[in-house]
Amino acid sequence: MKTIFKKPLILDGAIGTELINKGVKTPLPLWSAIANEQNYDEVVKIHKSYIKNGCDIITTNTFRTTERTYKKAGYKNPFLDSNNSSDLAIKAANEARKNHDILIAYSIAPLEDCYEPDNFPGQSVAFKEYDYMIKNLNNKAIDIILFETMGNIKEIETLLIASSISKHKKWLSIVLKSENELLDGSSINKAITLAKNHSIDTFLINCTTVDIVEGAIKHVKNNWHKDWGVYPNVGKSMPEKDGFIKHKHKNIKISNFLKMIIKDGAKVIGACCGSTPDTILNIVKTLESN
Repeated sequence: MKTIFKKPLILDGAIGTELINKGVKTPLPLWSAIANEQNYDEVVKIHKSYIKNGCDIITTNTFRTTERTYKKAGYKNPFLDSNNSSDLAIKAANEARKNHDILIAYSIAPLEDCYEPDNFPGQSVAFKEYDYMIKNLNNKAIDIILFETMGNIKEIETLLIASSISKHKKWLSIVLKSENELLDGSSINKAITLAKNHSIDTFLINCTTVDIVEGAIKHVKNNWHKDWGVYPNVGKSMPEKDGFIKHKHKNIKISNFLKMIIKDGAKVIGACCGSTPDTILNIVKTLESN
C-alpha cells in the first residue's frame, strides 16, 4: 500500500457525472449506485481511466449505496440490495487497482440529499445507520473511509462518534456555502474542532466552488495541524442534484488553483462534480511542470 504523504496525493475525479457522460442512466434517488450492478464494467473502466491518468486514490462508487436509499427507491429487500451494491463497488475498485500502487477510499455521503442539510433525519436514527455501515467496513478491502460532502454539523458529530469503531484511516470532507460556513450555516471551525476530537486523519473540503475554497483555506491552515486537502467542483457555481454542471472552469484553471493550494500546504488534491479523467491528467501534468 502506498505510504501516505511523502508527496501530495491526487484523488480521482467524479464517477456519477462520468457515468452520465458515457450514456449510463443514473436516476435519483439511487443515482450512480445503480451502475454497480447494471453497468459494473463501466465503473471498473472509469476507475482504470483515473488510475491511468495519474491519480493516487480511487473512490468507491458508494455515494448512494445505503439501505435508506434503496428503500426510498422502492426495492423489496433494500438491506440485501444495498449491501450487494456496496460490495460490488468495492470489488470494482479492487479490480481496477490490481497491479497498481493505489489507495481505495470508501465514500460515505450524507444520509439524505447532500445539498439539503435540513433533511438530516436526526442523531438517534443517523447513529444506528452510520454505526452499521462502519462496522460492516472493518473487514473490507479498503484503505480509507471518506466521509464526504458533509454539510450538517449534527450529522458530522454523529458519524464521527460512530466512526470510533473503524479500523481504517478516517477522512472528513465538508461542503461549504461560504468561506466561513457549512451548508447548514454552522462554522467551519466547529467542524474542524469535531474532527480534532474524533481522531480524523485528514480534513478536506469538497463539492465547493474554487472561489469559496480559496477563502476557506485560511481557517483550515490556522486551526488544523494534521494533513488536509481540497477537491472542488469544476463548476463556476454549484451543481444540480444529479451533479450536472452547466458552466465549467477549464481544466487548466482547476489545475493551477490546486498547484497554488499545494504551495499552501495541501497534502491531498483532486476534483469533484463535473471532473473527468482528463481533468486529473491535466492536474498531474501541471504539477509536473515548472
